[in-house]
Amino acid sequence: MTNLVFRSGIASDGRKVALISDQLDVEEKFDNGYKIAYKDKDGKDTPELLAKWKEAFTVHSREFAMLPCGDAVPAAVQQSFNTMVSSLLKGIDILFCDYNLGIEGDLPMCNDIMDKHRSTDFVLFSCDSLVGGDPKVQPHTVAYSAPRYEQGQQIAQQHRIYCKTEASAFCQAINAIVTQRAKDNMNGGHIRDDIDNYIGEPPIDKEAADQILNRFVETLHSEGNQTPALTHQESE
Repeated sequence: MTNLVFRSGIASDGRKVALISDQLDVEEKFDNGYKIAYKDKDGKDTPELLAKWKEAFTVHSREFAMLPCGDAVPAAVQQSFNTMVSSLLKGIDILFCDYNLGIEGDLPMCNDIMDKHRSTDFVLFSCDSLVGGDPKVQPHTVAYSAPRYEQGQQIAQQHRIYCKTEASAFCQAINAIVTQRAKDNMNGGHIRDDIDNYIGEPPIDKEAADQILNRFVETLHSEGNQTPALTHQESE
């Protein structure tokens, strides 16, 4: 049994960064990746000190069992996943997400979400038990890009990074995204909340995140014919 974890933080420069995973130990790697990436970007005269979140919270879902591996993600699970992530993405600039959230198999789940939410940059990762320790199988970071918007000159590029599940890879992914966004801004490739309304909305709070996560867990329970657990955990 495991839980979903959702971690949402506001970086020192105001960017909003979030994590969704079914691996509870990834939260610490996510935090460490941010702290290292931002230690010289927080506007302070202490570049050797790790950065801190301006604000952050974590929510854990009810327990559930991972769905067994199949040939494809069940349609009901994929639809519920899309609904959950779309709800969690309000105002989020960078999302770290498990490549195969809640599924034992190595099945992609984020393709539709990335296409529909072009104002957010995505960092996808998987668990070591699936990809193994061979660097040829799980490279440190692999970055792709796609035009953010169909309108205009398509200067701005959406990052889609696949990376190793470790703090140094998360750090490198954040650095790449922040650097590219700065370059895009200099060339007029700004984030457009007039096109993607969700990016201009306030991020969701802890209570809303709790409800959203557990609706997805209910779908996993239903698909796996499981009995929902009665308790869940929250933390600051």
